Amino acid sequence: MTEPEVTTLVEDGVHRTVCRMCHGGCGALVDVRGGRLTRVEGDPDNPNNRGFLCAKGRASLDQLYGTDRLTRPLLRTGPRGSGSFRPIGWEEALDRVADALDRTRTRHGPESLVVAQGTDRNYQEWLFRFANSYGTPNVLGPAHVCFYPRVMAGILTMGAFTFCDYEGSPDVVLLWGCNKSMTHGDGVIGTRLLDAVRRGTRMIVVDPRRTALANRAQHHLPVRPGGDAALALAMIHTVIEADAYDHDFVRDHTVGFEDLADHVAAYAPEKTEHLTGVRAAEVREAALAYASAPAAAVELGTGAQQNRNSFHVCRALAILSAICGNIDRRGGDVIFEPPGIIGRRTLPLTEALPAEQHPQRLGADRHRILSMAGWAHPRAVWDAILDHRPYPVTTMLVHGSNLLVNYADSDRVHAALDSLGFLAVADLYLTPTAAMADIVLPVGGWLERDQIVEHAHYVAARRRFAQVGECRSDEEILSGLATRLGLGDNFWDTTADSLDARLAPIGMDFKALTDQHYRATPLTYEKYRTQGFATRSGRFNIRCDALRAFGYAPLPVHRPAAERPEDGPYLLTSAHSPFFFNSEFRSLGPLRAKEPDPVVELHPEAAAREGVQDGAWVLVCARGRTVRMRARVTDTIAPDVVVAAATWWYPERGADGGWRESNLNRLTGDDDENEEMGSSNFRGIRCAVRPEPDA
Repeated sequence: MTEPEVTTLVEDGVHRTVCRMCHGGCGALVDVRGGRLTRVEGDPDNPNNRGFLCAKGRASLDQLYGTDRLTRPLLRTGPRGSGSFRPIGWEEALDRVADALDRTRTRHGPESLVVAQGTDRNYQEWLFRFANSYGTPNVLGPAHVCFYPRVMAGILTMGAFTFCDYEGSPDVVLLWGCNKSMTHGDGVIGTRLLDAVRRGTRMIVVDPRRTALANRAQHHLPVRPGGDAALALAMIHTVIEADAYDHDFVRDHTVGFEDLADHVAAYAPEKTEHLTGVRAAEVREAALAYASAPAAAVELGTGAQQNRNSFHVCRALAILSAICGNIDRRGGDVIFEPPGIIGRRTLPLTEALPAEQHPQRLGADRHRILSMAGWAHPRAVWDAILDHRPYPVTTMLVHGSNLLVNYADSDRVHAALDSLGFLAVADLYLTPTAAMADIVLPVGGWLERDQIVEHAHYVAARRRFAQVGECRSDEEILSGLATRLGLGDNFWDTTADSLDARLAPIGMDFKALTDQHYRATPLTYEKYRTQGFATRSGRFNIRCDALRAFGYAPLPVHRPAAERPEDGPYLLTSAHSPFFFNSEFRSLGPLRAKEPDPVVELHPEAAAREGVQDGAWVLVCARGRTVRMRARVTDTIAPDVVVAAATWWYPERGADGGWRESNLNRLTGDDDENEEMGSSNFRGIRCAVRPEPDA
């Protein structure tokens, strides 16, 4: 294969921008020489990363010049999933997609279209704007297992979302299910944490694995996968029992503390050891170390948001922060204030969706808090496609998501995609999901688009450096479809116009932001003292009566996962790779060389029991299905825990990418999901591990 045609759009020199190979937001310097991008490295003047750039960011040029990039729109010519396509022009491609969407709207109603996305690449709000304008309430994404349990827990508890104030030098950071120094993400780079540690910040790490951060921590609590809610409630119990909470904050700014005190009596550390896997004495020491810190912050990762107690974990940790006086405190958990642009809150144009369409959102009957956030639930989507319950879904428009490996019960996802009347996929590569599409639309990577980067504490400019083949940005594609569907009044003539319009409320245009590069959002603290909390009560809702009205528990609880002992003796969980971002980048040589095979980690005792050798191929089995992985024997996990690589596929294996062979989500299901958010239970499911039989 040959390198794609790449046109460089900027002059030679070193240019500042912001990386988006993951969720991070690292400042980057792009070196252009002889009309070609030659190097991407960290920007030492960017306060987010101070010159650091991870392996993914350093592989950006491998993505830009990659030989397997999609460069022209494709029309399917063979059976679905065969990978048989022929190139077509953009006008024909967009016309075909728009015609299919128009037919869907006319014949079945706009709700019969599902718009899907992967992890946010700063075009999430555009997808919602398109869906709302079109009239479908069904936007599908990984929100139920990534970030949104925390967002919605914060909104219902205090009317806001918080983030760690590393610049305020927290005395303690409680890292929960979050290996921040290796995986970064969500605009808070691991370097901010490590800088704080160098300045004296202590860490408490909650993680089933003994990570590098755990080795540096004052306390490491090796929670059993799925035991997070019980552990958080045990820590709250300890703080209240020891009278170590902030009496003034609790008295003046909260609702329901007395109910909480009674409720957590059942979660004493001694009573929850069998659920948490952590000795009671260790829980007590860590909880009191956190409570006694003058300022402490909670860094909550996806590890705790991917089980049936996800929403309760997030609520419990917000409550722990509050009763210890750390909400909106310098060095604590600061309440997010929008930067004033047309961005995350206003760009989606929620008001464009007709009121009668909101109750039609798939999954709204079961997972009301997820629906409040604007998201459809995946299991409900597959039900609607396969069984036409509660109505048929016939059409999907997918941007940047390899659905076949990212969602629970992948075999059912495949059956659903195979049953669609029309599927269009916009992506950089012909993934197994894209190979099932009727139309494939080639999009550009982060070096190929101008974007506004909006995070908790800054707004920055991401610059367009190159054009690969005929690739277009997701924003351009959505605008083109909107125009064809008669929705153009809700969009801009060009993406350049949209950037200027979005910045106008703060008196800037995109050129000005590009020249300034990085615009910090000043932090303010203890806003609740004058404004109260943005809740109906004006207080922090320890007891949330709105949840009770929805039919959910008003206080956090731990609900044990449904046991399937027949599946095996081990508790299965997963961990993010420092070299891949979910299902991405397995075709990038420098990254694949660092992690060539899917790995499952198991304890030496388990390996000896099962006759597994380090480095050997093994079979991981659950729910009557089996996937193949390479064993890594390590004593950094408990003897009854295994940690497997998630969302694995093989780009080198043709159209289907070998998605069945090592895809952990073939072993997971949606039958034990969180009630409020519908979070799939990816952590703490039973499995077996055995050597692969000789070929």
